[in-house]
Amino acid sequence: MVSFSMDSPVLKDDGATTPAVLVVDDDPISLENLSELLSLKGFKVIMAQSGEQAWSLFSEKAPNLVITDMLMPGLDGIGLLKLIRESDDMIPVVIITGFGEMESAINALRLGAFDFLLKPINTEILVSTVQTGLEHYRLKLLEREYTHRLEVQVEKRTKELAKANEFLRGILESSRGVSIVVTDLARKVVFWNSGAQNIFGYDEDEMIGQSIVSLYPSSANEDSIQNTLREALESKLGSAQKIIKQLSKDKKEITLSLAISPMLDRKGRMQGVVGLGQDVTEQYRLHQQLLESYIRIRKIQGASIFALAKLAEARDGETGAHLGRIREYCEVLCRSLSKRATYAPLLTEEFIEDLVQCSVLHDIGKMVISDEILFKPGKYGLEEMEIMRQHTLLGGKALFEAAKETGESQSYLTVGAEVAYYHHEHWDGSGYPFGLSALEIPLSARIVALCDVYDALRSKRRYKEGFSHEDSLQLIVQDRGKHFDPEIVDAFLVCEDEFRRVRDIMSNNDVSPQFQST
Repeated sequence: MVSFSMDSPVLKDDGATTPAVLVVDDDPISLENLSELLSLKGFKVIMAQSGEQAWSLFSEKAPNLVITDMLMPGLDGIGLLKLIRESDDMIPVVIITGFGEMESAINALRLGAFDFLLKPINTEILVSTVQTGLEHYRLKLLEREYTHRLEVQVEKRTKELAKANEFLRGILESSRGVSIVVTDLARKVVFWNSGAQNIFGYDEDEMIGQSIVSLYPSSANEDSIQNTLREALESKLGSAQKIIKQLSKDKKEITLSLAISPMLDRKGRMQGVVGLGQDVTEQYRLHQQLLESYIRIRKIQGASIFALAKLAEARDGETGAHLGRIREYCEVLCRSLSKRATYAPLLTEEFIEDLVQCSVLHDIGKMVISDEILFKPGKYGLEEMEIMRQHTLLGGKALFEAAKETGESQSYLTVGAEVAYYHHEHWDGSGYPFGLSALEIPLSARIVALCDVYDALRSKRRYKEGFSHEDSLQLIVQDRGKHFDPEIVDAFLVCEDEFRRVRDIMSNNDVSPQFQST
């Protein structure tokens, strides 16, 4: 026989045993902190570091309540919930989830979870949820006991069901940090929990029967809200999540992370809408500040890199148009290449942005080549050619050392070092400085190599006239599989008109006393 103390949240059996709570988290630190907190509040804690271990302990220890993290390797929180529900449909299971996982949390409630807690976990809400869960378990046990006496205790059974209904309402009210709002088809509020009151400032009496539209700012896009609801109806999960702006009672704008789900009857007809929201105003403000700072830093980085590259180019009279074109060519070629299955996973937005920014550093090593070699009017001898080719090693090493100073294994300077080192390597292994071939050559360098050669072919030099776009195209195709990665050439052929457009817009027809092509 199970009994409860009315003045204490602690579940007791006839031996006055403290209720056992099974806590599951693959993060040892989070597991230890959560367990210590519950122990201090008088609960017996059983710890598990994986879903598999938790399932074994559940069968062995028979806990009174389970708290499990949502995302874990192997058997995750949802999988553990399903196993527990198949074994026992009464034990309360509380899901711990991150803010961005609200849809999964709602799905867990549909699968039989008792409640969910959002990270970072609030101590008061945690203890209240555990207490409420144990009370819920107590009522479930009583309900089961009364069920088999139904024929002789109809009146008592009816009262117990009424208490259970009130308790279910209490569960919704216990989510103090999350607003739970239900509206009918006319968009009138029919349920308003304490979490909604805490966030918006309106109490239940003020909102029941009122239009939910009263919470929307005048600038709110009604079509956007309707589209979110339509997404929820069409989603397999039956819900949709959106960051929206709403107004509090004192007319302050609130940023709300809102998960919307339609309420359907047994025939699938929509009866209303349930929305679960969390106030993320401060988090959103900080996110916007960080985003603005990031954009500003990237602009400063880009300007600094371009200025450094222009210093190198200025030694041989280049105006900077070449560098500007190289950046544009790189972005055009990356976008085209990203549509091909082979390279799509590698060409992330971050990679493209870093490569475009650092492509201008490909010849940075020429800053330390002597004027005597750099500006020699005739052809280079073997020794002079070898000295000239050192610019790849000098530039690559300088950027690699700079990248190490950042303390990061991968950064935009790492990409710059790859470009400087390897942009003269050839697909067939005939290039320099290391004679790398095929996929041994970093993707960044293979992309810049084609862009650099195209611009060199098109440009007029004191020792040659510039080639037409068509002739340059033909020469690049002839070097497919020799100088250039075949798939990069194929991607170039798709976007070659864009290369022509960039060249036409950013053309620089002045004959500059540049060094010889190497």
